Amino acid sequence: MGLSQPRRICFIRPTGKDWGVGRMTAAESDALFETLLASAQRLSFDSRNPLVCDVDPADDHRHGMTPEWSPLFGTPLWAEMSEAERVRLTRAEVAQFLGVGIWLEVGLQVALLRASHSADPSRPDVKFLLNECADENLHSLMFVDVIESIGSHCHPHDRMLKFFGWLFRHFAWGEVAYGIVLAGEEIFDVMQRDWMASDDVAAPIRRSSYIHVVEESRHMAYARRQIRDRLVGISRLRRFISTMILASGTHLIARTLINRRVYEELGLDWDVVRSNIDANEHHRMMFRKAAEPFIEFLSKEGLLNFGARWIYRKSNLL
Repeated sequence: MGLSQPRRICFIRPTGKDWGVGRMTAAESDALFETLLASAQRLSFDSRNPLVCDVDPADDHRHGMTPEWSPLFGTPLWAEMSEAERVRLTRAEVAQFLGVGIWLEVGLQVALLRASHSADPSRPDVKFLLNECADENLHSLMFVDVIESIGSHCHPHDRMLKFFGWLFRHFAWGEVAYGIVLAGEEIFDVMQRDWMASDDVAAPIRRSSYIHVVEESRHMAYARRQIRDRLVGISRLRRFISTMILASGTHLIARTLINRRVYEELGLDWDVVRSNIDANEHHRMMFRKAAEPFIEFLSKEGLLNFGARWIYRKSNLL
């Protein structure tokens, strides 16, 4: 399938063992990571290809993302906008979303490479980690180029996210590091499956979304397996602490997707924008839809207690 013809796709687990149940033996674990490495050889793209960011003639009238994913979709403020203003809005919003994605991917590499710095590089899991970091670097470059191709730009992150990023890079352990990364990957996966299949979305966004969905599918399998392995035999106290930190980190990431600078730069009154978003049930519904696979995973793995549920509800993710 050509990059210019994205469509809905489905990914399946490797056949044979049920990779999602219990702790694996060393041989089973090696087999999983070898399978993921084989997948990387079969299903990888050169995201530096200029065709990814090639603009179609009709793109001037296409959105930056499926309009339904805009936090303002369906609000009185949205109804007052012309179609051209809505296109500008969604292009600015998708730049913010992808900018947060870049932040996550860079933080992922620092945290995971730090933890594996002295590990045997010939181990299948370490080899896959190195492959994943190569993917993530190319994804970040691709997102930067795509944002520029639709006439938008990244916005500065607020101080709280920068501080959390510092904590994450230096102190996140096992299930917390992989869990926060998985939160971002799962949420973006649901969004981008919509974006890549919509003719209303600019071609560079559709192409880059397709590449990201394909390549992140194996990254999510890797993260889920790592989380499961690290939860085996841990104390109740550690599980509680990990659960609450994971919920708090995910909350911060979800809130950062909405950046007041994006709206003020478009000439919109932030107080009006915020009141419209806060009252928008459609926005809450879409965020819950994006988080549904992640929340289901947390529930199955015992990482969803009363306090975490409260935080996810405050984030519109539950």
